[in-house]
Amino acid sequence: MNFLNIFKILSACAVLLPVHLVAAEPAKFDAHHFVSLTFHDVRDDVLKNGDRDVYAINTQNLVQFFEWLKRSEWTPITLKQIMASREHGVPLPKNAVLISFDDGALSGYSHVYPLVKQYQIPVVFALVTSWTEGNTQAAYEAYGQNNLMSWKQLQDIQKSGLVEFASHSHDLHKGLLANMQKNEKPAALTRQYDPIQKRYETESEYSQRIYTDLVKSKQVLQQKLGIDPLAIIWPYGAVNQQVTKIANQAGFPLSFSLGTEKLNDSNDATFQRGIISNNPTAENLREQLTGFMEYAQLQDYEPIRAVQFDLAQFSQDNTQFNQQLGSLLNNLSALKTNTLIVNAFTDQKNAAYAQSYFPTTHLKLAQDILSRTQWQTRTRVFHRVYTQMPIAPDPEQAHLVIDLSKDLIRNNPNLDGIILKTDQQLACRYSSVVNTACLEKEAQIVELTQQLKVAVAPYLNQSNTFQLILQLSLTDLADQGLKQIVNTYLPFVSLLNIEIDSLDNINSYQKFIQQVGHLTASQKARLMVTLVNHNPSSPKQLQRLQQHYLNLQRHGIQKLVLSNYRFDNAKAVHEQLFTPLSLNDSPMSYRNPFIQQHVNGEQP
Repeated sequence: MNFLNIFKILSACAVLLPVHLVAAEPAKFDAHHFVSLTFHDVRDDVLKNGDRDVYAINTQNLVQFFEWLKRSEWTPITLKQIMASREHGVPLPKNAVLISFDDGALSGYSHVYPLVKQYQIPVVFALVTSWTEGNTQAAYEAYGQNNLMSWKQLQDIQKSGLVEFASHSHDLHKGLLANMQKNEKPAALTRQYDPIQKRYETESEYSQRIYTDLVKSKQVLQQKLGIDPLAIIWPYGAVNQQVTKIANQAGFPLSFSLGTEKLNDSNDATFQRGIISNNPTAENLREQLTGFMEYAQLQDYEPIRAVQFDLAQFSQDNTQFNQQLGSLLNNLSALKTNTLIVNAFTDQKNAAYAQSYFPTTHLKLAQDILSRTQWQTRTRVFHRVYTQMPIAPDPEQAHLVIDLSKDLIRNNPNLDGIILKTDQQLACRYSSVVNTACLEKEAQIVELTQQLKVAVAPYLNQSNTFQLILQLSLTDLADQGLKQIVNTYLPFVSLLNIEIDSLDNINSYQKFIQQVGHLTASQKARLMVTLVNHNPSSPKQLQRLQQHYLNLQRHGIQKLVLSNYRFDNAKAVHEQLFTPLSLNDSPMSYRNPFIQQHVNGEQP
């Protein structure tokens, strides 16, 4: 499967609004808010379900959507209106929506442009200028031979005044080599790997490559269409604060990602767009529009079923590593979890965390495998990937975790989250005795979380939802201790990860169960509980853990993690913990990967 197909599937799964979850009432806008939808190809023969192009929409569905839009309370707007709102405070119309069509497919001229004229609905065409220039094979892979608009057709459209044009980059609509294992990732966010020199692109090389591409795209649009384009619409939604600043320097004041987490404000540095896929009907599209705010609120309530996996289990041999990774992903796919948690560093007993699994100037590289593990897990089995790291990898350099996190996200901008382990550093805070030193340690850690969020923000893919998670190891719990923990830390992080040794410290587990009932539903939704698994393949321990997980679910905890998931206990976990850890809701799709499994696993 090539890069374009992988990213099509990934983007559709990650960004499409689940229609059955959204309410029908319009979201509340103020005078500077808007939402945005993006389409791609339009064809008469798009299948109702399972079309070859997941992004294509049937012509009739688009016509019906335009019909509804014209009669509705929604108002299509232009890029110029967004600029006027940002620069001069000019109010946007009620329920403003920006509609765009990406890539410059021929249907923009044959299908969309006639509808734009008929309904007088303004739209934006985002053009990959190297595609339109005919200088790349990527356009053929995406749309086939002679299926893009020509410059002459685009010039005809430009004269009408009904369509604005944006850059979709010059030649960033592709994947670049992202690691030694030959994964390709979006060009705009990837530090390209050079297999000959065996090194990654430097920061200056990366910035210059992006800047040169955007300047070229702007020049082509100016020369061919006589316009000064206002916006860069990033391919695959691959954008972060760093490249947004580069785009501003290249002359693009407006920047668009993908996503549905919030309403856009005209003062935002980067705007989100809901991507249209799976040939939605007009009713589906209406529900997408009205669901932006509701979907963002529902994300907290999504269940998590996760296992924690130590990357040290992988072989140093690249061939064996690939086989083992394939086996791991096959097991996770069968277990039907949705999240993988991996460690970012080697764990050396009684010593500092001296080696990393990603490139950094601060530590020796143990093995460059985190990038491939994250990407394969995300694109092959559609799991979130969190990395786990101690909040003070080196006790002598408490702030080293910030610098390490920056390097981690630079190389893995699509990472879903970082779990900061506090181990016993905050144990005093939720026990019966709290002293001044304890409060000072708490303040230091809270401040560190805020500094870390600021430090990694420039490098995060803004089309993804990144979560900063604080892990507390629960050994004792005073009366009302859980409520105090939640009230103290939740304002500063996305989730709280409570680690409990329910096998050896049943008292702490029981106290947690007793106190969790006093939390609100929204507070419970932001708790993730890890149960410690000491003897990974002991049937008795796994059976006890099963009861503990089921009890957590009965008390409203829907984010569950198993520690110490290993190749040598995966079969026992599948057999003993499938019920509480699996999100599989049908016996028809149950699969046991340990029956007639290949000895060396499967290639990822």
